[in-house]
Amino acid sequence: MTERENALLVLQHKKPEWTPLSFDCLHHIGFAGGNECGLVTEDHRDIFGVKWAIEKDPTPDPNEPFMLEEIEDWRDVVKFPEPKTWDWEKIREAELEGYDGEKVLVWFSEQGLFDRIQTLGGTTNALCWLLTDPEECYEFFSRMADFKVELVECVAKYIKPDMFMYTDDLATKNSLFISPDTYRSLIKPHQERIIRAIRENGMIAEQHCCGKCDTIMGDFVEIGVEAFFPAQAVNDIVKIQKDYGDKLTVIGGYDSQGDPGRPDCSDESIINEAHRIIDSYADNGSFICMPMIMDTKINWAMYEPSHRQRLFRDEFYSYGKKNA
Repeated sequence: MTERENALLVLQHKKPEWTPLSFDCLHHIGFAGGNECGLVTEDHRDIFGVKWAIEKDPTPDPNEPFMLEEIEDWRDVVKFPEPKTWDWEKIREAELEGYDGEKVLVWFSEQGLFDRIQTLGGTTNALCWLLTDPEECYEFFSRMADFKVELVECVAKYIKPDMFMYTDDLATKNSLFISPDTYRSLIKPHQERIIRAIRENGMIAEQHCCGKCDTIMGDFVEIGVEAFFPAQAVNDIVKIQKDYGDKLTVIGGYDSQGDPGRPDCSDESIINEAHRIIDSYADNGSFICMPMIMDTKINWAMYEPSHRQRLFRDEFYSYGKKNA
């Protein structure tokens, strides 16, 4: 059985032959074609015109003024990309270079609804606008969803990945950035449209959300999310598996916000984390391990594994076999 076949069993909520490890079974693309974080242009501006600092973890350049100073000006200020006008043959060639079909193909779509309003106007402004101008935020999110749905349709038509990851970081280490009610009234209706488009276009709908967001996991499942990434350990992953394991695949489990996530953590910490993940989640089903192991630069995709990443992989498989 190939890594791809084994991972697809998990995504179908069937019993795999072994607990998959993401960097061996998933192939992520979309960074160049989407350019939603300025990674591929010389001036590091994304498709909305936001300039990014990409030396380490990509973030909007703090030395640049915000593009959007008042939310009511978004219709005049924000120029929404038109994916249907892009050169998709060129994008397909670039994105699929080196892909051999042996892994599950995942399109990684960055900058969801909440993410994008922050990169355009700053986090503080965005949070204030949700309270002071909810109607304008709702309309902005609706227009953003139009763009995302068009992107989904183009990706499905020209790239044909197995899974489409929609990214929107709604949470901190401790809780959501906003109340569940605010999420449900302003963001969820438009998120649902995006998720529905993913599924209707024949792709598995994966939701990326860093931080502790398990309070709205039921909402994710309700609107059709089929996989949750990166499922950091601050969430009650065991409860998520118990409550939604027949509908939702957990991709993650790594304690990236604890000691194992520190760039200077010990080998012992990495080994103990591999054991904890196997013991806690592997037998519950619908689980793919995603170790968010940070070095001086983000290297979670593991295309050039570091010592600690290789150590984790070896221990994860070795310990998993012993405890199968």
